[in-house]
Amino acid sequence: MAVAQVRKVLIACHKSEQDKFFSELQKTGVLHIIEQAETPQTAALSTSVKQTLDQITSTIEYLLTYTEKKGFLAGITSTRTEVERQDYFTLARQYDLDKTIKKVQEIRQTLSNLNNQKKSLQSDINNLSPWQNLKHNLIEIYRSNRVEIILGTFPNQDNLGETQSALLDLPVQIEVVNSEKQTQYCVLAYPRQIKEQVKENLQKFEIIDLSRFQGIPEEIVKQFGQEIKQIEHKIKDNTKQISKLTSELAPLKTLHDYYLNLASQEEVKPGLLKSNQVVFIEGWLKKQDFKKLENLADLFTTAVITPLAQTTDEEPPVALENKSIFKPFEIILELYTMPKPVELDPTPLLAPFFAVFFALCLTDAGYGIVLLVISLLLLKKMKAASKFLKLLAICGGFTILAGAITGGWFGDLVDKLGLQFLTSFRDQLLLFDPIKDPMPFFILSVALGYLHLNYGIIIEIYDSFRQKNWQGAVFDQLPWFLFLNGLILYVFTGRYLPVSLQPYLILIILCAIATIIAFTRRNQQLLLNQTLWGVIFLGGLVFIASKINLPVIPAPYPSWMLGKYLVLFGLIVLSAMSLINQIRLGKFKIASIIVFVVLIASLIGYTLSHIPVTAFLVLSLLFIMLAPDNRKLIKNIIWGVYNLYGGTSFIGVILSYIRLMALGMVTAGIGMAINTIAWMVIKIPIAGIIMALIILIFGHAYNLAINILGAFVHSLRLNYVEFFPRFFTGGGVKFTPFQEQTKYVTIK
Repeated sequence: MAVAQVRKVLIACHKSEQDKFFSELQKTGVLHIIEQAETPQTAALSTSVKQTLDQITSTIEYLLTYTEKKGFLAGITSTRTEVERQDYFTLARQYDLDKTIKKVQEIRQTLSNLNNQKKSLQSDINNLSPWQNLKHNLIEIYRSNRVEIILGTFPNQDNLGETQSALLDLPVQIEVVNSEKQTQYCVLAYPRQIKEQVKENLQKFEIIDLSRFQGIPEEIVKQFGQEIKQIEHKIKDNTKQISKLTSELAPLKTLHDYYLNLASQEEVKPGLLKSNQVVFIEGWLKKQDFKKLENLADLFTTAVITPLAQTTDEEPPVALENKSIFKPFEIILELYTMPKPVELDPTPLLAPFFAVFFALCLTDAGYGIVLLVISLLLLKKMKAASKFLKLLAICGGFTILAGAITGGWFGDLVDKLGLQFLTSFRDQLLLFDPIKDPMPFFILSVALGYLHLNYGIIIEIYDSFRQKNWQGAVFDQLPWFLFLNGLILYVFTGRYLPVSLQPYLILIILCAIATIIAFTRRNQQLLLNQTLWGVIFLGGLVFIASKINLPVIPAPYPSWMLGKYLVLFGLIVLSAMSLINQIRLGKFKIASIIVFVVLIASLIGYTLSHIPVTAFLVLSLLFIMLAPDNRKLIKNIIWGVYNLYGGTSFIGVILSYIRLMALGMVTAGIGMAINTIAWMVIKIPIAGIIMALIILIFGHAYNLAINILGAFVHSLRLNYVEFFPRFFTGGGVKFTPFQEQTKYVTIK
């Protein structure tokens, strides 16, 4: 549960060994490099490597389209090929990458041109097909000198008839060549001198230009059809060639990862400090990895490592160190933010609660089994997502337990099946049925919320002491912990406590209230004054408690007497301090000594019970308020009262955990609805069983998927919104070592 200790180092290496050193440094993967400004020379080199990587990526993606199609599940669970490191570098040196890329690009371009030609010819055929009944050469139609001949369409027969009627008095010949659906394909011929008159009556006529074609439409269509067959034959030949080239995918994938790492090296180099002969690498590494870096430097004649001191304004990157059982839960923290270097790593702290919350939101043992099995199966295939899958597997295990104690096995499927041994097994594990009696689930959710709230406060107290912030622990967190738990303990168990213990419990609650009011906003210069105000408030609270018959000290001693003397003590010391401070600052006034004398006289009279309490308190406060320091504290005290009132927000925080019950019951309710529908259709002859199985499989799969998402999101919310703000600030930079990255292969 700790943030790993890191140290800063500076590595100097001669440029002659730079490339090899970077390769070994990347393979070691221990240094988080601090980058500086980019330089043009290395940027150009990086661009060249990046272009090669882009070409390989494009080639792989294109070749993959000619491989056997995989299903969705097979696609996301495809395993990486293992490559020996020696073979990895040998392939990079010997493989003719340019030849393969060039060949693929040539065939790709040829196929692209052939497909474009085919599309163009097919488009021409589509344009000419309606005109195949036209037995005239298109060249002759468009070359007529005295007669204007145009081709076009009318939307329907009525438009054609209207146009014919409008042109009845003009020497216009309209011939219908073809009719498809409502569209009329027509040829219009008329003398050129009446062109304008004719066009005025052709509003519904859409002219079609076929002047680019030569010959009779029917013959042209046949010719284009033959050309398409020839193109398809060429496409088939080239497709066979490209399919054969898919055998190059294995080396191309290996080279992709080789150039991916090379590009990563080139991207880092521009950010390094350098001289004419030496390159300097500044970065962070975990303290336990320093020996690895030293061993690496020993392999090079010019590499030197120098430890550097961390500057005061410098914040090192944060590396998490957790046991294997807690490592999957680091994802939850990474989705939020990394801790500051001085903060606790909350990963192991949130792990048990996150798993329990997730399980209660799902609350179905059948779903938990499915989630656990699928996660473990995928874990063997998807190494890159191992953290997330392990997290789901752990949550699946907790879900099995949560479902078992609430009787959830794919909804109420056990009851629907009616098998005695299954019913008996379920009942033996069942603690409560939230569908029949939701109150235990409600109490469990609220209890978990209360426990989670106090857990966060305890961690905050511990963390404050750990960072030597004892004032924050004693004055900020501890009073709330005592107040909340003392109040709950008194309300729910006060009547059962021994009479001798009840006063002490009340006194603890009153001390916590007085501390919250007095120390919510602390003034370091006036901390003693605030302490005395706290004593006065405590005395007042004790006095008030005695008046409403709440004993603060055991009988036979009267509680009001304790309150009285606490107030007296606070007022006397505070008054004396105010008088001394005025004298010391040279601001002593005659009014002050008069009030002080009256105060002492009132105190004697009050002690002898010769003057009322109110008069003494008024005179005391009047004198105290003459001191500027005490007037400064009034605003802080007002904020303390407001903060105490803000404690009512804890009720809302605890009640927000009822979502655990709500989501758990929603999962169960939907599961029961799916089972009910399946049992309704199962009565249908022959097809009923098949339909019921389909409903059960797809229905429960949907319910599982949607509620896994809900359980994950709401468990995150309870930790992010209700838990983290108690003690966690975040905002740290993640420790990201310069290391090898692969997409397709695993380097052995």
